[in-house]
Amino acid sequence: MLEQLREWLEGWPGWDSTPQITIDGLDLAGGAVSLRSGGASESSFQGDILGGGRLSTSYRFWLELRLEKPVGDPGAGLHNAALVLALQDWVNTQNARGKVPLLFESGRQSLRAMGTGLQQAGPDGLARYRLELAAEHITELKGETDGEEQED
Repeated sequence: MLEQLREWLEGWPGWDSTPQITIDGLDLAGGAVSLRSGGASESSFQGDILGGGRLSTSYRFWLELRLEKPVGDPGAGLHNAALVLALQDWVNTQNARGKVPLLFESGRQSLRAMGTGLQQAGPDGLARYRLELAAEHITELKGETDGEEQED
């Protein structure tokens, strides 16, 4: 799942100014981009009278970018903020167009970006920005048929 998400994110036209995304790691020297899984954050089930229903599960991911932000250079901070906000906008636009990566084998899904912001800026001239990604997976479960539950 993380690999599919990484490949899709690297399709954003703004990646030409950022390093390649690594999974579950943030390079400590220089700029880097890291993708981390937060796991399932919430799940709900809405049942129907036939024993079926809709199972909805949200999964969280964090995309962290370590970008140059020299102390005393407000222009670099503005540039970084614009870059991260543009990525957030791209993710949400792709979701609205139905062009998100196929993270699940069945059911419907969506992918939203939110919670963008500066996490930490250090005296070394580097800053860490974080973007939260929320994948929603919805599966329709059919009621019992001859004693067996079936999935769409």
